Parts: sequence; structure tokens; C-alpha cells
Amino acid sequence: MTRPSAPRGTRDIVDLDVRTFRRLEGCAGACFEMYGYEEIRTPTFESADLFSRAVGDTTDIVEKEMYLFEDRGGRPLALRPEGTAGVVRAYLEHGWDQSAPVKKLWYGGPMFRAERPQAGRYREFWQIGGESFGNPSPQADAETLLLVRDILTSSGLTNGVRFLVNSIGCAVCRPAYREALKAYLTERKSDLCENCVRRLERNPLRALDCKGDGPKFTEAPLMADHLCDACRAHRDEVYSLLKATPFSFEESPRLVRGLDYYTRTVFEVTAPGQGSQDAIGAGGRYDGLVKLLGGPDTPAVGFALGVDRVARALQAQGFSAPPPKKIFIAQAGVGTSVTAFTLAQKLRTFVKSGRMPAIEIGASTKSLKAQFRAADGWGADWLVLVGEEELKKGAVVLKNLRSHSQEEIPLVEVVDRLLTSIGKTN
Repeated sequence: MTRPSAPRGTRDIVDLDVRTFRRLEGCAGACFEMYGYEEIRTPTFESADLFSRAVGDTTDIVEKEMYLFEDRGGRPLALRPEGTAGVVRAYLEHGWDQSAPVKKLWYGGPMFRAERPQAGRYREFWQIGGESFGNPSPQADAETLLLVRDILTSSGLTNGVRFLVNSIGCAVCRPAYREALKAYLTERKSDLCENCVRRLERNPLRALDCKGDGPKFTEAPLMADHLCDACRAHRDEVYSLLKATPFSFEESPRLVRGLDYYTRTVFEVTAPGQGSQDAIGAGGRYDGLVKLLGGPDTPAVGFALGVDRVARALQAQGFSAPPPKKIFIAQAGVGTSVTAFTLAQKLRTFVKSGRMPAIEIGASTKSLKAQFRAADGWGADWLVLVGEEELKKGAVVLKNLRSHSQEEIPLVEVVDRLLTSIGKTN
């Protein structure tokens, strides 16, 4: 019978990847708390209409990448392709727009897009993100960028990280830019890909974000030349605040985002180690989205980090999260079972306080040789042998499986000796 395998575009997250994920999630959670964010966990699926309204029906996500299905009641649902829409839905459903003038929420979990799998791009991928509602000030934009920096820095990712920042205007100034860009693209219509031709009338900004055609448009009109006074002042203050920190960033006048809800500040974060997919996160301001989904006119700004990609970047820089030290307790002979079991539990009390590594106890029904094989297969660093003859003397055998040494020691000294040995190896 053929062994089962994970669906294409998905994977099991194991070993170093799991440890790297945990490190990033832990660092992110601490940074979010420091910046006043509360955690939220939204459903992995929502009404399909939520994403088509929020993300934009001309985006690749809505047109080609969403996993759509109907439940038994015939209701159209979608696995979440991104996190912001669900958080905005929750913001409105819980009435936070009425009870909390400023609300900051962060989330983490899997997202789903039916993309072509490649290095650093999966159909099920993990994100960590944050959304801040109620603050229209450029300070909120700058604070969001600094929060992203602090998360990456605290996780250990510093080398080669770039922050690309731009302003894509608002509903007042973007229409004029849209027309200028449309005219530019129309002159080059014969060179556009099928997607860009289709979107030329409905959303020409999507062409700038096209992975195929986008790099060609080196002479396309710039949004910076069409910003209204309010958007220009907002952009300039964001830049001034970042420079006052100081914060290393690059003005990227051709940067747009692949989601329709963004206004004014947008940014992208890149890092080496991703191959052709060097973006590890992105975000920006989206002042019209809450109103678009049925709420009041509410300013908002947010971001998301690709956990898979940050993990790849960390590992490319040599980050290594070693597995915990492991102690295996083997047992052999009459009357050893209770001692082996209670010793394991005693050692585990130190695990809970963070002082000791993982503990495993050999099966009492297995031979000593089989238990030794189990210890090797598990990757144990130490083995404590609780044997019948040793117990008569109130002792056990402690084996260091890395140095291949062993000694007989009093049972009452096992915990202290292991603590000392682990402290030296750490």
C-alpha cells in the first residue's frame, strides 16, 4: 500500500523549523504586548464574500487563489487567504468600534492560497500580524514599522533586512494617478500579460505589482508626483518620525501592495535567504476598509510577517535552535519500575521550571537492549539505568551518551549531577 503524503503545497513543520517558529512566535508575542496589542484568534474560514469585498475582486487572491467551498447549508465559505479581513470583521462584530477608541489586535496562524508551490511559497503558510484601529496619525504608521523591526531584531534576524516604504495616496489623489498610469500602460498594451490587460480598466495599479510585467515599467508615472497635500504631509511626517528614531528604511516610489484596501503608507520587508521570494512581510495603512465592511469611517494600519519566510531567513543566517537535552531512564530487574517512574517524575518537576531537558522512560516490558536502542533512536544525551543490583546499594548507573562514559552514583545525587552536567554542556 502506498504511504500517504501531505497535499502538494503543504508540509509538516518539524525539527529546526518548529523551534524557529516557536522562537519567532515567542518574540512576536512579547513585542506585541510591549506595544499594547491584545491577541485574537479568528476562524480559519470565513464567508467568501468577506474576502472579495475586503481584498478586492481584481486581486490574484480573489480571482485565482482562494480555497472556496460550500457548507451543508449551501453557504459560500473560504479558507482565509490573509488575516486582516477576519480581524476587521471581529472588530465590528464585537463592537470595538464603539467601545474602544483605539484597539490593537495581533494574530498568528495558517493562511491558505492556491498558488504554484515553490521555495518559500506554500499553499498553506503561516503568518503573524497586527492591526491597529482608531489612530489616523502618522505616528501609528511609524510605530507599526518599528514594531516589525523589533520583532525581527528580537528573534535574531538583523543582517540584510530592508524596509521599503512608499505612499500610494488616498481616494482624493489616487484617481488622477490612476488615469495617468492607465494612459502609460495603454500605450504598451501589446507588451502586457493577459492579467494586466484584463485589469487595465478596473485596477491598473495591479500592473505595478505584477511579477512578470512590473519590472518593465521603469518610466511609469509615480504616485509621489500625484499626492494631494494631505497625503504628502502624512508621508513626510512618517519619514521624519522614522528618521528621528533612527530607523533604516528606503523610499520605494514604485512600491504598491497586492491588496486593494491599502491607502497612504505601504511597506515591504525583505531579507536574504529566500531565493526569488525575498519578501518576508508587508503592511500599511487601510483607512477605508472598516467602512467598506459596514462599520464607521475608521483609520487603521497593520502588517503581516510570513513565518515560513522569516524562519528561512533566520536559518540562512546560521540561526540554530538546538533541541532540548534529553535524558532517558532505562529499567531492568525486579522492583525497579516504581523507582524509575518516580525518578522520571521528579526530574520532570525541574522541566516545568525550565531547569531540565526532556525526560523519557523506557518501557518496562522491553529488554534492556531494546531500551538502549530506544534511547539512541530518541537522541538521548544521558541515560540513567535503574538496575536491580544497583538499587540494592541505593545507586543507579549514569551514562553520558555523548562522551561514552558511565559511572555508578547514589540515587539521591542523580538530579544534582544531571543539573551540573547540563549546565556545563550549555
